[in-house]
Amino acid sequence: MLEKYTELKDKHTAIAVIGLGYVGLPLALAFAKKLKVIGFDINAERVEKMRNHIDPSNELSKEEFNDCDIQFSSDIQALKASTFYVIAVPTPIDDSNLPDLKPLLAATKTVGSTLKKGDSSMNFPLFSIS
Repeated sequence: MLEKYTELKDKHTAIAVIGLGYVGLPLALAFAKKLKVIGFDINAERVEKMRNHIDPSNELSKEEFNDCDIQFSSDIQALKASTFYVIAVPTPIDDSNLPDLKPLLAATKTVGSTLKKGDSSMNFPLFSIS
């Protein structure tokens, strides 16, 4: 794992953050202050806003995008430049307090389609109460 950290720190590879909502976007920007990041979201309109330093959730200021080494994309192919993946997608809770895992399963499938030997990933399912 130390080798993976060194590759990320030296920007020989990128970390991908899948899901750029109210948790994923700030996480991606925090990583991008020190590392090369690919911020991925399936919503192309949201991605375009982020490219223009606009947070679609209205939580972050334009300045928080400054000095970040980040590429925003809704193209799955962009993820192939990464070797470490963080999944930060919502898992909303229904009336029976059961999580809807469809977003997590879809994100996992997306990452799985780009994984290469030696890649790593972390899942951060986000539960929300409606």
